[in-house]
Amino acid sequence: MKKLILALALVATSLPLAAAEEDDLPSLVNKGLQAMNEGNWEQALALNAEAVERFGGETALQLHGPQFGVIWFRKGISELKLRKYEDAMKSFEVTYKDFPNEGNTKGKNIFNKQALLKWGEAAMAAGQYELAIEKWKKFIQERDKARDSYPQGAFHINLAISFFRLGQMEEGIEHLEISIKNKDTFPTPRAAIVSGFQALVAAAVAAKDEQTALDFIEKNRGELIVEPFEMQRFSKLFMKLAGDAIAAKMPKLALNLYQFVPSTQVAIDDLRARINAMGALPRFADGATQLDKASMEKELAALEAEQRSSKSIEMIKLAAIAYLHEANGYVPGAYAAYLQLETHYPKAEKREDNLYNLVRTSSILGDVETTKKYGELFSKQFANSEHNANVQKMLLSSLFFDGKYETSIEIASDIIENNKAKEETPEHDLALFVLGGSYFYTGQYEKAEPILDQHVEKYPESLFALTSAYFQASNTSRLQLWTKAASQLDAFLTKYSDAKDQTYIPLALYDRANAHYSEEQPEGALEKLNRIIKEFPDSPITDQAYNLKGNVMQGEDKLEEAEESYKKALELAEARGHGGVAGEALYYLVALIGDQPEGDDSKEKLKEAVPFADLYWEKYSAGSPYNAQMAVAQLAPMSAAGRDDESLERLQKVISTMAKMPEAYGLEAAINSYTEAYLKKYTPEELKEHYYNFPGISVQDKAARALLRIAVIGVFEKVAENNENADKQRAAKAMIQVLFRNLKEDFEFKDLSNYILVKLGDYLRTNTSAPREAVPYYDEALKRPDKSYNFAALLGRADVYGNSSQDADLNKALEDFERIFKESDEKGQREFALFRIIEVLMKKGDYAKAAERANQYLNRDKEAGEVHGFTKYSPEVGYILAKSFEERDMIDDAISMYVKVWSAHMGYVKVSAPAIEAWMKLSHKRNNQSSDPQVPSDRQGAYEGGHRYIELTGRFKDKLSPGDLKLWEAVETLTETYEADPNIKSVEQIKKEKEEAAKKRR
Repeated sequence: MKKLILALALVATSLPLAAAEEDDLPSLVNKGLQAMNEGNWEQALALNAEAVERFGGETALQLHGPQFGVIWFRKGISELKLRKYEDAMKSFEVTYKDFPNEGNTKGKNIFNKQALLKWGEAAMAAGQYELAIEKWKKFIQERDKARDSYPQGAFHINLAISFFRLGQMEEGIEHLEISIKNKDTFPTPRAAIVSGFQALVAAAVAAKDEQTALDFIEKNRGELIVEPFEMQRFSKLFMKLAGDAIAAKMPKLALNLYQFVPSTQVAIDDLRARINAMGALPRFADGATQLDKASMEKELAALEAEQRSSKSIEMIKLAAIAYLHEANGYVPGAYAAYLQLETHYPKAEKREDNLYNLVRTSSILGDVETTKKYGELFSKQFANSEHNANVQKMLLSSLFFDGKYETSIEIASDIIENNKAKEETPEHDLALFVLGGSYFYTGQYEKAEPILDQHVEKYPESLFALTSAYFQASNTSRLQLWTKAASQLDAFLTKYSDAKDQTYIPLALYDRANAHYSEEQPEGALEKLNRIIKEFPDSPITDQAYNLKGNVMQGEDKLEEAEESYKKALELAEARGHGGVAGEALYYLVALIGDQPEGDDSKEKLKEAVPFADLYWEKYSAGSPYNAQMAVAQLAPMSAAGRDDESLERLQKVISTMAKMPEAYGLEAAINSYTEAYLKKYTPEELKEHYYNFPGISVQDKAARALLRIAVIGVFEKVAENNENADKQRAAKAMIQVLFRNLKEDFEFKDLSNYILVKLGDYLRTNTSAPREAVPYYDEALKRPDKSYNFAALLGRADVYGNSSQDADLNKALEDFERIFKESDEKGQREFALFRIIEVLMKKGDYAKAAERANQYLNRDKEAGEVHGFTKYSPEVGYILAKSFEERDMIDDAISMYVKVWSAHMGYVKVSAPAIEAWMKLSHKRNNQSSDPQVPSDRQGAYEGGHRYIELTGRFKDKLSPGDLKLWEAVETLTETYEADPNIKSVEQIKKEKEEAAKKRR
């Protein structure tokens, strides 16, 4: 501009003087130039306009020559400065068209071609880009290359911007790259290059042409990055362009644009350095860039104020980058941006959102510690935030995977029960999974079952689908619903056999093996266990697999192989530091080796178990659940080694330790084993004294003391059953009465927990001759506010009343059993309750109702009513149903049902023998005759069925209990009775007739 003004000044002094009235033209020119030099463009325009108006008529060219065009040019420059673009274009047009240099000898119009350049600039400023391009091209064609110099860098930048504004990307990029490649020789100001690039980006966004912009950036990135102090001037525009790119769904471009925005601190440091370097100079030329100290100081102050504010460019930029990363599926990048926002800008205007997103992304990435840390911080600082519920869900995830299951249950239950997460959402998916998984891990299997079933069904594509499916199947196996568990585990192993995550495959194989083992399927169990051992030798479950394999082998009487498996389990467990598994293996070894028949020959083998027992007590007994079992199992081996007193003392210490535990499972069995061993050397009377003053058991150990008293009662009851010595019998019965009285006197109900009350009640009900004595214990447990063991107490009391002959007691039993059946969560309790309901109804003579409930138990058809899946008492219930038909004279139905029972459960003599006996008697009594020679008449069929039953079951006659043998012999006697009837053909006779008939056919 200075060069332009100087040129104008030179031209002005050469203008010719006109008549006297025109003497002020030079004055006007000089004053106009002075105003332009001072930047007073309003005054300059007024002076230039006056000169044109007064001296620039139609004869101006003739009077003053082409040089008068300079005044028009000067007027156009003033108008351009004042943004009067239309007027400026007109002035430059006059300069170019009306004052050409050709054919005129008067002063030259040195700006004749320059007017085209400025005309283009005015057109560009007015948004007339096609006109601007046209004039610039004309300027390039017509200019005098020696005289008409121009700022080439700015020229190409302007061309590029104009092409971009017109959407002509290729042409615009061509000129922008020309200015970039020649930025040092033209020169091209750095700020101009950035302006051209911004126009390119705006055009790309408008055209949704992301790739063109990305290709340009990739090619010219180094040239586009200017000094931070300059780049910060364009930061807000770049931020806007990046925002536009996001809105246009051009995330890659947006990320690239954000990378051009310098850090505020870096820009501040750069400005300070340059201001200090300028010293006292107000201005300084740095190549094509002019540095103005005052302007830079203002910029520095503005940046420092922005940095102190709650809404700096960095905060906006980081939040946008986080959004872009997540939109592109790169959650780690989003997490890093949110973490930087929280750690570096804790006073950000949108800190609540930033902190929430930090918790959210860390949760997605499974960073438990970060989620916990910032989740708790969010809940504390933004307790009323609308995001707080979601933060709680994310905390839930971190708590669960950190093993905080009780807290997880509390939060997940609240989310689900209070509908804080809509179904079919990731939040509901997570809450359901965590709740089921937490119940599973805390051993609340019945509560876990419906939750896990729901999750597996509702969210098959969940991130937790594999884990949830395993939890479901494993949970079912822990409920000992073996058939259902087997089906679920098989489905899991099939579906996820090729899954990348094989963590749960060996665990599922182990659970499946356990289901096989529990259902007496040793081949299946071994197949699964051998798979674990072969395919997953490094799995944490492999040592347990060896233990279970030992159990299977022991059950198959393959004792040497069982012992080998237990030893392998011990070796692995010790190597891996699995103390619990090692202790279990040692117990199995001692129990296996210690299970030898009495005699001198067995002593040496028994002694082999002693080192294993010693190792257990030395290294693995602390906190082990096998202490009681080991103390019992080692009795025989220790005795063989001559260490009886030591083993008894050990068992005594175990009992004393367990006595102080709130719920010492196995204490009763330990006391019973101790009792048996103690009685080998001492009398029942000595046992009584010993148990009343048992070492290590204090007055406060109510439960253990009560169980010891119960054990003493059991010993004297056995003495009372001995018919060989009447005096001892009488003394024992008297002692039992005394012991019961002492038990009641010495122990107040308030001193005993619900568990002990029920335990004592169960013992009295099932192991003594006075089951009625159990009722007060059950009543006490039931009347307490603490409802633990409530259904167990109801079941025990109902069972006692159900065995009564009094109708009032039977009604009480039905009431209790019905409550258990309707309200208990435990399938085993509900099944037993329904079975006993059926029995009690039969005892009351309500045969129709008994049949109705029996059908309810046996139902396997959903269309016929609710299916409970009960099977344990199916033989007994089937027999009762048949009996109910018989009692109601429904003989045909009774006969049919009895057949189903004894044919399906032939080996279960307790039921099959009475069933076939009743069938034989009813068939004999009905005495229907058959017209079909292949079908025997009732009486003949009754005999043949009885004979076949005796023949098939007789092979295990020697193994029957006395009670079952008596039932079996009743069938045998009835069969022999029928065989003696002359109207019935014996099996031998039938066989002989068939042989003779066969001979005749030959």
